[in-house]
Amino acid sequence: MTTILEVEQLRTRFRTENGVVNVVDGVDFSIRAGETLGVVGESGCGKSVTSLSIMRLLPPNGRAEGTIRFNGTNLLELSEKEMQAVRGNDISMIFQEPMTSLNPLHTVGRQIEEAIQLHWKVSKAQARERAIAMLKAVGMPRAEEIYGEYPHQLSGGMRQRVMIAMAMACDPKLIIADEPTTALDVTIQAQILDLMRELKEKTGTSIMLITHDLGVVAEMCDRVIVMYAGQVVEETDVETLFEQPKHPYTIGLMKSIPELDEEREYLDTIPGAVPLPHQMPKGCRFAPRCAQAMPICREQPPELLQLDGHKCRCWLYAEGRHEA
Repeated sequence: MTTILEVEQLRTRFRTENGVVNVVDGVDFSIRAGETLGVVGESGCGKSVTSLSIMRLLPPNGRAEGTIRFNGTNLLELSEKEMQAVRGNDISMIFQEPMTSLNPLHTVGRQIEEAIQLHWKVSKAQARERAIAMLKAVGMPRAEEIYGEYPHQLSGGMRQRVMIAMAMACDPKLIIADEPTTALDVTIQAQILDLMRELKEKTGTSIMLITHDLGVVAEMCDRVIVMYAGQVVEETDVETLFEQPKHPYTIGLMKSIPELDEEREYLDTIPGAVPLPHQMPKGCRFAPRCAQAMPICREQPPELLQLDGHKCRCWLYAEGRHEA
């Protein structure tokens, strides 16, 4: 299967009042054609910053370094004009809250049209026809009427469908979906996930799905990377992740999921919080919260180890750890 996106040693830095901080620190992963890759982790672990680095949408105080290769081209080496030709055309993004991404002053149809005309040489009439077809494709009732409505006139689920229609309008090879169902109720969330899966099967588009919901991961993803404090701590296929999680952080996430057939007074939790970017521990970044932490964990940062198709950043699996 062809690899369409390769991220190597991605480091994203921000200038802050506390000096320069690394929010994403040495991240590596790839996405194959037609694959859905899940990116999992708590708030503050660097998931969204990774996606914004790929899209080159960082704020002025941010800078991404490393390699982000899309179909063989390093996106970090492109000019802003060249990158504009990639955004929305080859790579599209679906944001968490559509009301902050859709322009309240323009109709939804005009906004989809604009994305189409920016990348395709088509007439306004052809762009309108494509926009309405995309609204229908995402299951929007009364597509012709909704074409002329404004974002505030639509429900949250309908606005998210508009965002998906806009993202799919130019037949992108990769869609980055950043928490696309967080603001929606469970029923609408299921409909949106079904829609994304259906569109992926029809078009062969790859999806990078950023979420903290392991239920969404189980339902949607082929492979998963687990991020913690700006680093990848585990990577494997979705079945292996749920059946044999290796990193203590991933195991903690799994234990925090409630079981329907089990009665418990309290859910399991992971003590503490993700460290701030300017206050990273000396050794393993998860060590202060880890029940299995050893002396070496507090002194030396572990490497991302290859373990039979499973990658894990943990001293528990390193040879000779007891001698260290």
